[in-house]
Amino acid sequence: MQTFQPSIIVGSYSWDEERVPRDEFQLRRRELDHAMDEHGWKAMLVFGDAREHAALAYYTNFVPRLRWAVAILPRGGEPLLLCSNSSRDMPSMKVMTWIGDVQSGWEWGKNFDPYLAKLELGDTADFGIIGGDLMNPVIARQLGASLGNRYRLVSADAMFQPGRSMRTREITLHREACAVTEAAASAMLAAWRDGKTPTQAVIAAERHARMAAAQDVRTLVSADNGRTLAPADGSPRGDGFLGYIAVKFLGFWSELFVSDGSALLPIARKGLDAAVAAFQPDMTGTAVHAKATAAMAPHTLHPMLSHSIGWRIGLSLDDGGHLDTNNNDVPPVGTVYAIHAGVQDKAGGAIRSAMVAMTATGPQLLCRSPE
Repeated sequence: MQTFQPSIIVGSYSWDEERVPRDEFQLRRRELDHAMDEHGWKAMLVFGDAREHAALAYYTNFVPRLRWAVAILPRGGEPLLLCSNSSRDMPSMKVMTWIGDVQSGWEWGKNFDPYLAKLELGDTADFGIIGGDLMNPVIARQLGASLGNRYRLVSADAMFQPGRSMRTREITLHREACAVTEAAASAMLAAWRDGKTPTQAVIAAERHARMAAAQDVRTLVSADNGRTLAPADGSPRGDGFLGYIAVKFLGFWSELFVSDGSALLPIARKGLDAAVAAFQPDMTGTAVHAKATAAMAPHTLHPMLSHSIGWRIGLSLDDGGHLDTNNNDVPPVGTVYAIHAGVQDKAGGAIRSAMVAMTATGPQLLCRSPE
């Protein structure tokens, strides 16, 4: 689910080589090398900003905490990473990536142009670029001025597909992210049942996730007993509770809904049980959606779910592959889905959810809304 993002990311960002060793990034860079060889590109540029940085994080482990960053990975030579931070921030930026040369992008021409000249690419060359559409006009003009008429940028976005199959190591990291999210969701429910307000409950969940070294946390909460969701605004307690938390941990997102005090909870639980049971290697997204909605009939799907009972989730909060009435694809092996089921009426609403990985041996439940 897309939510408001923090204007400044304050999470725990570093490179944990024990969990994500250097050879993992060597495998990922090999994907870029193969693309450069196939298309004749001399280098790859990977751009990301504080809002969307899945490709940049995947290939470099670097996440822009302010504004933007771009990695330049040549077919021959050492890579460069430019980030929108001052030079005094570089020591703390360097610990987030395997790339050795990390410099400030504030002085673009001073840092990028000499690097480009050192590559000795000849009079003309093509570069592949991932995330070019995310560039703001200022950085796009600076890049264009450096490249001039000599070098041409060619979109390579198609090679980084959201919802790609993950290796076992990545699924393991995702499982750890789910554990943090499940614990934070339990803290949210416990705070609500302890008499806290909706805002206090989501704050308790966010605090728990932050203390567990989460990189980012997004929350929403209902002020009308579960009919709608919005950022916390200090609303008083009502008869029921509905909250949402998304946690980014070790680079991967996971999310859960938390419901309590609603007469609709058994219906939401029944819908989720049906969806999880139907989530099999031979079941299309449309079929899973049909099983869940049939289990909740005659109630209709909660409008906050936007006609979908789930989607792929990974380095981005929404990697596509929505489980709705228009998806005739089956869940690919090596992907993780956030699955949600819920309903509402005039008095309120309830949503329950789970995180499920589709592996070579079948679906594996990673976490579920606390009871």
